[in-house]
Amino acid sequence: MLNKNRITLMSILTVLLIALIGCSEDSSNPTETSIQGVDNYDDMDFTKSYGGLTISDEYEAFNDETLQEMMYAEDGEEHDDEYESDSDIVDLIGQGDLPGDPNDPARPRFTFLRLRWGMVRGPADSLNVPEPPCDVLDWTGEIHTDRGIVLVKRVIRFERPSDHLVFPRLNRRTVAFTSHTACHFDGLLLQIIERPQDYGTENEEPNRLHINTGPFQGVYEMEALVGLNEVTEIDNNGNLMQLNGFNLSDVAYCPKGFLSGRFRQVGNDDGTPPLDASEPGTQIGRIAGMYMDLTGRISGFMRGGYGIDVDGNRVLHAKYIDRRGNFRGLITGTWEASDDDRDMSSFEGRWISTSGHVEGILGGDAHSVADYPGGFYAGRWTQICDDEAEDQVY
Repeated sequence: MLNKNRITLMSILTVLLIALIGCSEDSSNPTETSIQGVDNYDDMDFTKSYGGLTISDEYEAFNDETLQEMMYAEDGEEHDDEYESDSDIVDLIGQGDLPGDPNDPARPRFTFLRLRWGMVRGPADSLNVPEPPCDVLDWTGEIHTDRGIVLVKRVIRFERPSDHLVFPRLNRRTVAFTSHTACHFDGLLLQIIERPQDYGTENEEPNRLHINTGPFQGVYEMEALVGLNEVTEIDNNGNLMQLNGFNLSDVAYCPKGFLSGRFRQVGNDDGTPPLDASEPGTQIGRIAGMYMDLTGRISGFMRGGYGIDVDGNRVLHAKYIDRRGNFRGLITGTWEASDDDRDMSSFEGRWISTSGHVEGILGGDAHSVADYPGGFYAGRWTQICDDEAEDQVY
């Protein structure tokens, strides 16, 4: 009798356990952030809101090996500029950390400039991409302003010791470097600080930035760097000079920064033709990339796709996560097409938090890569708390 009771009790417990497990799986709400890695970014449903993406956590960097490698490698790109500890520069930077009127003529002005040169293709993905010709190109040169201070915040993919900054620096206005690229790119992230006397109207000539390298020379008035997205083709092999600018009077008060990533058409991985770019509900391509702060440090990642909604509109949907994979927002926006109606040429959007509120906006330009069904994008983002930054995102 005792054995029968034990068997009966064990049977009941087993049934209850199976029922509980089944209930747990059946009642799992895909809008709860405790769920991880449930979304399929290769087969999004553009007949649904946000392309069918859910408010859920993800694995670190979406479990994307290339994005993970870039995050792990970024500590080696940080640079402590030799002038950054000077007391007057510390004071100027401190003023930029305080909120204030951007039109106040007594405030210093800050311009963050992200430069990349060489075979700029965006973060690689796991797909087989034909390698372009990879002759070594010498970009050795210098960057300087007429007035103000130039600080190096980050060196991008420099292969030391052959690629390096020239030390000691000639002066506060000038940064010199040695750089060679083949099948990759190098770059810098600069912070340019202008005192009121540097940018004020009392100057006869506007303050200018000068870029001098072997393959590229450019002169820009500082005002032209506001919201700048520029790509200059250097040769027929795919070498480019890319510039992204952000001009601000307050720096730390409201989170903001740069975007960088890749896009690729779907329907090409196995040799099948691309999908009909006019069919409502179709996912035309997928995107993946990084949110970076003003110093170039990765603060999060985005992943999703672009396509056509049920009304025939070009829409973009993605998910935004932090460095650990925690959900930050669902991104929704629009995109403009290039000549083939499948590659992006630009995009803009906003992200919405779990509360349903718009937390920030983002936007950028996209650039196709020859002999590849897609390309790369670059742009800016900001939380909704800085009108000056918002005007430069779109």
